[in-house]
Amino acid sequence: MRVSRVILGSLAFVAIATPAMAQVGMNNLPSNIWQTGTEPVPGFSVARQTPSVQPNAPAGPVSNQAPTGWPSWYQQPVGTPVAGGTLVTGITVGTIYNDNVFATNSGRQGDWTFFERPEFTWAKQGQNYTVATDGFIEGQEYARFSSEDQINGSLGANFTVMPDNDTQVVGGVRYIHEHLVRGASETVIPTTTGTQLLSTLFTHPVAYDEGLESLALNKRNGNWWSSIGAAGLEIEYRNPTIGAINGANAFTGTPVDLSYADGDIGTVHGRLGYVVKPLTSVFVEAAGNTRDWRVGYFDSDGYRVDAGMLFEQGRGARLKGEFWGGYMGQQYNGATMASISSFTYGIDLAAIVADNVTAVVQGSREAKEAALGLAYISGVTGVGPLGASAATCTTDAAVCVSAIESTIGGRLDFHVAPQWVLGGGATYLQDEYQGALAFGRVDDTFSPLASVKYFWSQNVTLGLDYRYVDFTSHGGAAPAAFTSVNALPYHQNIVMLSLNARW
Repeated sequence: MRVSRVILGSLAFVAIATPAMAQVGMNNLPSNIWQTGTEPVPGFSVARQTPSVQPNAPAGPVSNQAPTGWPSWYQQPVGTPVAGGTLVTGITVGTIYNDNVFATNSGRQGDWTFFERPEFTWAKQGQNYTVATDGFIEGQEYARFSSEDQINGSLGANFTVMPDNDTQVVGGVRYIHEHLVRGASETVIPTTTGTQLLSTLFTHPVAYDEGLESLALNKRNGNWWSSIGAAGLEIEYRNPTIGAINGANAFTGTPVDLSYADGDIGTVHGRLGYVVKPLTSVFVEAAGNTRDWRVGYFDSDGYRVDAGMLFEQGRGARLKGEFWGGYMGQQYNGATMASISSFTYGIDLAAIVADNVTAVVQGSREAKEAALGLAYISGVTGVGPLGASAATCTTDAAVCVSAIESTIGGRLDFHVAPQWVLGGGATYLQDEYQGALAFGRVDDTFSPLASVKYFWSQNVTLGLDYRYVDFTSHGGAAPAAFTSVNALPYHQNIVMLSLNARW
């Protein structure tokens, strides 16, 4: 199971209309292909992706322009003046039906989830600064399976300071408490029905705590601009126990030590850009990262060099965001963790296709690590929990490998009537596991999405969303002397009804 995820959907609520806010995420935009234009909702913005997306600090031209000219079909609440700023509060309530709650290949079981998510955003803008804070707390209650009940939440703050018209300092911090969705892992375990994804068998979904930080200095000199910055992520999981989902198995009751998945990711970047025409830049970039886990066998250091284009928000703009492509390398500590040398890309773009049509595209390709299989870790009193250690990784008792994760997704939204928006799109996620011990295993997840939004009033939006998740895995079968890491496929149909109110 990989170790960390930046929850873009959970951070999207901070994206209010203030310029140059610091966002801690994959790229520099707060756009979100899963729920573009609406508030985030639980359990619907992630399709099997675990929290190992590398954090990046914002990097772009210095601009003191207000973000005008970008249409919003979603009426913004006025908010309440508080402490010199504006406070916007809200709540999202609703229900989700998932026809395969445990993400299993057979013996599928469905359930209804009811959720409540109060949230707030406070922002203040001065002559040369912007500061904002936001947060939410979310309860989820299942009708049949109380084992899946959970409480999640987040609290964060962002700031921008402009010492002069050509200098900008942006930063942000965030704390997240979340749970992994079932099926969001690479680790497999043998059962009577075949090799299952381990996360489908836990007695409860795995909870984790995550911290995110970023800081960047952006400078502009005529048409030239530069950016240097750093970002960090820290994560710690709660250790689960294997249950008896779809019947008892040989590991039922066994604890799992996820300390190998606890740790930190740090990144630094340097960018040099040139404004080729208003609101449009080209740039080159060099970035480095370090991935430091409690089990040092998984540690790695890497870099990327890339070039791309950046589109600023402003009057008359019909495209905002950035895309880039280049080369990445990653060197790992462990002997079975194959080094990675490959192409890389990043894309985070939003476009006005027509007066009543918008489009969003996001994607990335980066190096990761994975424990495809776990082993018993000896304890003081004998055999201990399942996990991965330097010793078990070296002997192939636990299958410890590097990986390349590629994602791409997009959606279109159609404003078909004053109070109606129809949306649709799809996402694709591929994990390619590296090295001889992976035996060519490749995981693919394809997930189309459709949505209907109805603006009941200026403050209230009703939503109907549908997502299909199709997970398949190829390869992974090993000779008798080695550990097989092939995984059974699964699919899910997920429907959500929601009501969002903001004031």
